[in-house]
Amino acid sequence: MKTGIIIILVVLILVIGFFVLKNKSNKVENEMVVFVRLESQTESTKHLPLLPENWISEIEQKWNGKEWGIYDNEHYDICEKICNEVYSTNKYWEKNQTHADFLNELTKEQRIYFTLINFESQVNNGGVYQFLFNNPDLPIIALEGMKEIGMSKLAKDYEIVLKEYFGNFSTIQDLYLKFQNDKSDWNKRAQAFADGYKELPSAEKIEDYFYEESFVKSYQQDLTKYVKANRIKFYRTE
Repeated sequence: MKTGIIIILVVLILVIGFFVLKNKSNKVENEMVVFVRLESQTESTKHLPLLPENWISEIEQKWNGKEWGIYDNEHYDICEKICNEVYSTNKYWEKNQTHADFLNELTKEQRIYFTLINFESQVNNGGVYQFLFNNPDLPIIALEGMKEIGMSKLAKDYEIVLKEYFGNFSTIQDLYLKFQNDKSDWNKRAQAFADGYKELPSAEKIEDYFYEESFVKSYQQDLTKYVKANRIKFYRTE
C-alpha cells in the first residue's frame, strides 16, 4: 500500500532535533525545538537531484488519460525522485545533522514539499497528532506551506489545531517569537505529551475528510502542480 511510500520518513523522524528524556520522577527534560522555516539563511541548491531532462514528461505520458488512483499515480512517481531519493542520497542522520538542519539547506520550494509529504505520510499513518508528535520541527512551516500552495480549507482547519496545540497566536511571526522567548511554555506542552496527552479535538475535523478519496486526489494533485510550476527549484537536468 503506497500510503507507506514515505515510510523512511517515519523511521528517520526519530533522529530529528527534539529529544524527550524522562528521569525517575517522570519529569520531561527537553531541548528547544529548532523549527524549519519558510525562509532559511542556509538555503541552497546543493540538494537538488540531477535527473534526465525528459523524466517528468515520461511520468506524465505514463499516467496520461488514466484515472487518478489514490495509491498509485503521478504524485508517487514524482515524489520518489525528488523527495525519497533526496533523503536516501543525503542520509543527514549519518552526518550528525538534525532533520531541521537538513531541510533548512533545501530550497524554499523543497522545504514546503518535503513538509507536506511528511504531513501526508504521518496523518495517513496515525492522524494529525502523530504528525505533531513525530515532526516537532515542522508544524509551523506546514501551515505556511498549505497557504503557499493554496490549500485554503486545510490551512484554515490546521491553524485551529495549532492554536489548540500551541496556544493562541495572531501571526506566524508571533508563533515563532512565542517559543523563542518562552521555553517554559514549550516545556509544559512537551510534558503534556509525555504524560500521554493525545487528544486534539480540533484535529478530528481534518481527519473527517483527509482520508476521503476526493480530498486525497486534490491534495496530491496540488502537490504535483506545485512541483511542475517550480521545476528549477526541485531538480537539475542533465
